[in-house]
Amino acid sequence: MKHTLISQYSTELKAIFFGYPRFIFARNNFQILNGIPVFVYHTIDPALFESHLKYLKKNNYKTLTIYDFYDLIVKNKPSDDKKLVLLTIDDARSSVWRYAYPLLAKYQMHATVFVIPGVTETTDKCRINLNNYWNGNCSLEDINKIDPNDNLLCSWNEIKEMYFSGFVNIESHTLFHKEVFINTSVVDFIEPGTPFLKYNFIGSPYYKIENIQKQPVLSDFIGLPVFESAPLMLGGPKLEVTGNFISACKEIFNQSTKQKIDWKQRIIDFIKKESANDSFFRRFENSINDVYTDLKLSRKEIQEHLDNKAGNHLCLPWTKGSDATIKVCKELDIKSCFWGVLDNKKINKIGDDPYFITRIKNDFIFRLPGNGRRSLLSIYKYKMQRRLSGEKIF
Repeated sequence: MKHTLISQYSTELKAIFFGYPRFIFARNNFQILNGIPVFVYHTIDPALFESHLKYLKKNNYKTLTIYDFYDLIVKNKPSDDKKLVLLTIDDARSSVWRYAYPLLAKYQMHATVFVIPGVTETTDKCRINLNNYWNGNCSLEDINKIDPNDNLLCSWNEIKEMYFSGFVNIESHTLFHKEVFINTSVVDFIEPGTPFLKYNFIGSPYYKIENIQKQPVLSDFIGLPVFESAPLMLGGPKLEVTGNFISACKEIFNQSTKQKIDWKQRIIDFIKKESANDSFFRRFENSINDVYTDLKLSRKEIQEHLDNKAGNHLCLPWTKGSDATIKVCKELDIKSCFWGVLDNKKINKIGDDPYFITRIKNDFIFRLPGNGRRSLLSIYKYKMQRRLSGEKIF
């Protein structure tokens, strides 16, 4: 999924008018929340994240575990605390281990991290993080240079330590964070210079279950076309390419590059000629079976690495889902489903449907009632600076 500045601002404007809860716009600095806001992070900036935790602690907010949140929403479990929030982090990028986890432990707070088990690796040891810096064993630069663009994911060893600390809950962001092809319209090609983030890859529709055991690498996909696609969790129509098609495209690529001719045009011509050939393409009215398999295996992988309390809640990639996907969640006894900003739900309240949890961006933590509350103008000015600097915004 590509996020342009136009799409980001369009989404933001829609949320302002239809989706954001009242506390964000309230002039009264000490109004009652009247619900439980859920905030979302992706990459963790340590200075910003710590400032959020300090603000929450200073103003006596309680950061909920996923279990406490679920009990409050579904079981109507009473709570004397009226200042409750849930912090969620998508993808489990390496900055969660390097920065978020040590800071959560430092301030005795909680967050729920949605992991992508199909592309999560097992390594021999954990990387350094802020704990090593505080103990005088490394510099901040040493920690940053491990993954300066935050493109890597936490390993299972790191996830395990975070989980069993009690400060981090681990739940599902689906097995592969993938899309599915929907027709034979070619929109791109995978070649040596194609950006390759395993959890956000234009070639993710080619991912197979076998990739759980064999981590995907770019070379597996070079020479393949990218068709028009959509998030798997929509459960919509699917175009499946066969192994014969993949082999044929790689053969065209290899021969054409040797002969120094246009391999992309040759593949386009091949697709036009063979678009109705069942040995290359298979078409399905929906991809619900794939959704079922993906979610079932995602939970299985998480629980095999951790325990049976983990992996029972779902966060939708790109916040895209459908009623059919929610039906699958219920069949699998997945307890809840997290989206982005929902048009008809501005904040989460006791008794709400747990399969439609609304979330807002972490920028608005500073709009929560409390001492040191920041103006909406200053928050949007900061957001604008981040976007203009080219920082990834989701």
